[in-house]
Amino acid sequence: MSARALAPALSSIALALAATGQAHATAGQWDSSVAGFSGTGASAATPWIASPATGSTYAEWNAIFSYPSDNTPDIGGVGTLTETTGSAFPTSGGNIYSISGASAFSLDLGTAAAGTWDVYLRVSTVGSAVADTAKLNGVSATRVTTFSQAITGGFGGTEEESLWKWTVTLSSPATWLTSFAASGAHMSLDQVAFYAVQTPAAAVPEPQTWALMLAGLGAMGALQRRRRA
Repeated sequence: MSARALAPALSSIALALAATGQAHATAGQWDSSVAGFSGTGASAATPWIASPATGSTYAEWNAIFSYPSDNTPDIGGVGTLTETTGSAFPTSGGNIYSISGASAFSLDLGTAAAGTWDVYLRVSTVGSAVADTAKLNGVSATRVTTFSQAITGGFGGTEEESLWKWTVTLSSPATWLTSFAASGAHMSLDQVAFYAVQTPAAAVPEPQTWALMLAGLGAMGALQRRRRA
């Protein structure tokens, strides 16, 4: 079968897979909430991070139509999501699907300032599961499954939502580069979200505070000496 003749067949397979998943959980929206964040997934227009912190990096794709790269997040700022193997294709439902092998993805979210950051990657998939390990600037993290629902009939598998977290300290500005992959063929990527938020730096006491602390320590020392006497 030629590549041109094969494409419609692949599209039909992917659409059948997506339709199967939608019978159990709604595509294009988060089906679970994550503690500590306000987005509930009530609709595709409800972002995972409803109020990103000032200075944070946030981007979310709920429908992925450009292939192999999509540089127009549905929610949030700028960023580029790229399928890196060339073995997948976009479906009419806004997913990226691969029948011939494990698809792999990268995220380029621009430059981050120096400091300590909590970084989150969230992914929704249908069919085969996403691989457990993802990387941020070469550092690995293991996913936590926040939603999982079996798909009956069709290709089987699951509809899942996965979350990875890193805490990193940057000594100088650096680019956020993230990568993740499918565990095998037949994974349909439904949604992706990336959130990096800087953690508050420890407060440095002002000179007046240091003076009060030293005075207090001196008073405590004098009291101890008096008690011994």
